[in-house]
Amino acid sequence: MKRIVIVDDDPAILDAFSRMLQNAGYEVTVYANGQPLLADDFPLPDLLILDKQLSGADGLDICRYLKHRERTKELPVIVLSASPHIQILAMQAGANGFLEKPFRYRDLLNLLERHLP
Repeated sequence: MKRIVIVDDDPAILDAFSRMLQNAGYEVTVYANGQPLLADDFPLPDLLILDKQLSGADGLDICRYLKHRERTKELPVIVLSASPHIQILAMQAGANGFLEKPFRYRDLLNLLERHLP
């Protein structure tokens, strides 16, 4: 079973993502902020979904940090944002994919399938 970590500071989004992805057959771990990632205190997943707007830390900064660490540099990272202009910045930060909120569930699943090993 593929493992996915989701980081978003909106509890409703975390709950919805958890349910959707668990129903699709993924093992899901959720965090309400990026601190576990910055402290290297999280189980290494097969893929990470990271919201751009997080309280306490910017999702793009976390993405850059992960992509420069030996342990996580190969980890596929999908960045989510309500701002479409963030896509270019997400790719510059090292993200493997981007989804603009709101998005269709099928679009999320297609993106995951493309980036999961």
